[in-house]
This record gives sequence, C-alpha cells and structure tokens, in this order.
Amino acid sequence: MASAPRHRLTQTVDPPAAVLRRRSASAVIVVLVAVVPALLGGWPFVTLLVTIGLIGIRELAHAFRRAGHSVDYRLSGALFLVTLLSIALLRTPVEILLAVSVAVMFPLVWSLTSARHQEALASAALTSLAVLYLALPLGAAGVMRGLEGASSRGWLQRIAEYLNSADTGLGLAWFLWGLSVTWLTDAFAYLFGARFGHTKLVPHLSPGKTRAGALAGLLAGSVTGCLGAAVFGVPLPFWLALLAGLVVSLTAQVGDLAESLMKRAAGLKDLGHLIPGHGGVVDRIDALLFTLPLTLALATLVEEVHWL
Repeated sequence: MASAPRHRLTQTVDPPAAVLRRRSASAVIVVLVAVVPALLGGWPFVTLLVTIGLIGIRELAHAFRRAGHSVDYRLSGALFLVTLLSIALLRTPVEILLAVSVAVMFPLVWSLTSARHQEALASAALTSLAVLYLALPLGAAGVMRGLEGASSRGWLQRIAEYLNSADTGLGLAWFLWGLSVTWLTDAFAYLFGARFGHTKLVPHLSPGKTRAGALAGLLAGSVTGCLGAAVFGVPLPFWLALLAGLVVSLTAQVGDLAESLMKRAAGLKDLGHLIPGHGGVVDRIDALLFTLPLTLALATLVEEVHWL
C-alpha cells in the first residue's frame, strides 16, 4: 500500500478576542439549531440527528482521503442511516445488534472485489469507524430524548407539555444536562487555557490544549453537573451529580483529543468549515460523541437504582 501523503499543517493565529467573538456568535446559532429540535423531540429531533450525521460522514470521508485512504461516501452514508434509525427509532437490542453487525461486515464484503488488499482492508475499517463513530452516539441521543418520565422541574415539564412531549420530559432533562456539562467543559477549557495555560496537555495531538484549561474544564463540568441537575430536574443527589459531571467532563475532553488524532493523521486543522470559529460539524460535536452514550448509560443506571 502506498504510504499516506504528508500534509503540512499550517494555520494563521488570530487574536484571542477575534476568535472568541466568532466562537460566541457561532455557539449561539449552534445552540438554537440543536436545542429547538430537542425541545420538539420526535421526528424533528431525528431529522436533526440525520442531518448532522450525514454532514459528519462527508467530513470524515474527506479527512480519510487526505490521509491516503478512499472511503465511499454513498456507502458510509447509507450504513449510517440504517444504523442510526435502527437505534433511535427501533430501540430493541436485536435490531440494534443487526444494524451494528451490518455496519461492520458490509464494508468488508464491499471490498472483496478489490485487488488492492491492504487498501481495501483499510478502507473497510475506516468506513465502519466513520459509521459507528457517528451513528452510535447520535442514536444514543435519540434514545435518551425518548426516555419516558416527567422532569421534576415544573418549567421544563410545562414546556414539554406545550410541545406535546410531556411523557418524555425526563428524556429532555437528561439531554439538556449532558449537553450543558459537555459544552461548558469545552467553553471553560478554552477560555482558561487561552488566558492562563502555559503547559501543553498533549502537544503532539492538540497544541492548543493546556493543563490549566483541562483542569478548568473539569471544574466547570462538576459544577455544571450539580447546577444542571437542579435546573433541569435530573434525579441525581448532590454528590452523584458532582461526580457524574466530573466523569462526563473528563470524557468530553478525551473525545476532543480523539478527534484531534484524526485531524493530525489527515494534516488538517479542522475537519470542516461550516461553523465559523469552530470548524466543521464533527469539530463541534466531537466531545458529545463520547458523552452522549455515557449520559444515556447514567440515565439508565439512575432509573434502575433509584438514587432519589
């Protein structure tokens, strides 16, 4: 297999204030685009997940091509749709297992006709990675939003009732809790890292991330875990909300670094340019792709154990 082409990663450094203004303006738009369908639930939310995923598949396919591997966007997009809809809509273990199996096996079958065995194997592996990397977390978001039960906070439950989703008010609360912990972790890590960060966290993956920023993100995640549980009516006692916020915050930062690995392999600063100040769709949701399944697991555990 031919060696992957090397790309020089070049970037211009904008003033922090200008970067912050772009990021803030984009963040407001992103929050509106994400939260409004989440409030509505049902098909509007599933449509949002499908749209995000298909854009993300295209961004990943482009990155993998830059790294020297061909990934068929049509195949990966079709497999993504099958996997996501099986998880978000069917929600039964058998259908989910079958969908994941197809996402893993079908790219291998697709590659059997290729005479370039090593490249075909790499392409099949990366196709499955792209599909599962996006479909599993976004599917988890769909399952989480559909969790039945009422939020203990009247204001949120009234919104759910007004939008004809009163029976899934608890699912909305969990989704907003996970979203808040993840995004505030990212925001505080960026702000404190830019202002006080000197020692790099993982310089070979993400030169912009610092230890000070990571610690600030963890603190913000813990505090948001507690405040978010109170604001959204998530059934977590104080100590567990603090711990859960910390774990979700740590997971968010790991997800961010994992996406940085893919960008470095492709020689890219960002996977896309759709969102000013943030890059592409995957650049914006990289942390959520790790925290959404964890938040769903936490919500399921809390439902079984009944901490409150």
